[in-house]
Amino acid sequence: MHATMTPDPSASGIPQQPDRVRLVRWVTCAHCWHRFRPAEILWIAQHEELVGDAVLPDEHLRFLPTRFTLEGQAIDARGMVCHSMACPNCHMPVPRLMLENEVAFLSLVGSVGSGKSYLLAAMAWHLRQQLARRFSVLFADADKEANWVLNRYEETLFLPADPDAPVFIEKTGTQGDLYRPVRIAGQEMQLPKPFLFSLHPTGAHPRAGEAHQAGRVLCLYDNAGEHYGVGQDTAMTPVTRHLARARVLMFLFDPTQDTRFREKCKAFSRDPQVTEAIHTMRQETVLTEAVQRVRRHVGLSPYQKHSRPLLVLMGKSDIWHPLIDEDIADDPIIQDPTGSFPLALVDMNRIERVSGKIRSLLLEMAPEIVTVAEDFSPEVVYMPVSALGHSPQRLAGTTGLCVRPRDIRPWWVTAPLLYALARWFPGLVGGYRGRGSLLPEQENV
Repeated sequence: MHATMTPDPSASGIPQQPDRVRLVRWVTCAHCWHRFRPAEILWIAQHEELVGDAVLPDEHLRFLPTRFTLEGQAIDARGMVCHSMACPNCHMPVPRLMLENEVAFLSLVGSVGSGKSYLLAAMAWHLRQQLARRFSVLFADADKEANWVLNRYEETLFLPADPDAPVFIEKTGTQGDLYRPVRIAGQEMQLPKPFLFSLHPTGAHPRAGEAHQAGRVLCLYDNAGEHYGVGQDTAMTPVTRHLARARVLMFLFDPTQDTRFREKCKAFSRDPQVTEAIHTMRQETVLTEAVQRVRRHVGLSPYQKHSRPLLVLMGKSDIWHPLIDEDIADDPIIQDPTGSFPLALVDMNRIERVSGKIRSLLLEMAPEIVTVAEDFSPEVVYMPVSALGHSPQRLAGTTGLCVRPRDIRPWWVTAPLLYALARWFPGLVGGYRGRGSLLPEQENV
């Protein structure tokens, strides 16, 4: 919910503007999930001498300003004009956009090696193009610095110097570029770095003139699979606590890590992920651990269902798709059959029909996944996804599987977010059910 407010510059980190500034009532930090009022926002000093922050010792000082320029920018203690803001708790940067638009947290859970990084890269790359071209919605980086790792993934797979040269994305580690050490209240902590995107209607969209009201910030994370192990959620490494904030939860199930699916797929697939010996694992334990963390941090009983929806994404669908009687190579996007709506629509009926078939397949092959998922959420939707759309290959002298960028043809990678936008985030993307439902769904979560 938004509020129109003009803060008092003597008591706020937000200066008074000639025009009224439209701010959200509450901001949730995408790093530490601290919830605060916009007036509590800190600014980041610019002067080279103002280094040595209390929480981030190697960085510039964070402070609550008392002086501003006529344009509304804070002025630090050495008279330098500041341009960046930070969370009052963890002192990590907060994009200005998060003060003006609601943030939608989406969490992706999966086992080690399930392909989360590949899926996020393919999803982001194709959403940038598909939303602009077919839905008149801008999908862009809200913070280039926060997104640089994901940008690198996208460039590796979809913008290579040589599209015929084999590439791969390195496995997400439990430390490194996707995490940041901070010291809060005297305790060392490791926080995750989010991926932040801005969405708002443009061009031919019916709400193009209401971009500010209809816009929102989308926040995603790429956690290492090891972080979903038992005992890995601690006060020092709270890197998966975004699960409790998520408006929509996604679980990526990898059939090639399941012995039952591997045996079934060997009848028709020569994909090395099926034919070669790999480490298989019980993926319901990953989902169960994630479910327990959500219940613990939200304050739910072990017998209570969470109020938020869960999308079970069945990965590497280019391998196992013969197991269901459905064509899932092309995206579930249609044009209005009546011709009265100018933009593309999400084919809700098709997604839900395929969901039913995948649920039946999982009940036959891996019923424990369905049991855990549906015991947790009252709204579970099952979707096929394939980040690559074809089999990777093993090259001599390499330890992992590689893919040639020219061969990448993702399947349904945008469907999870498009469905979520049409179903639970009204105002941006329309969903069609064949009964005249051309406007975005109104089922908020």
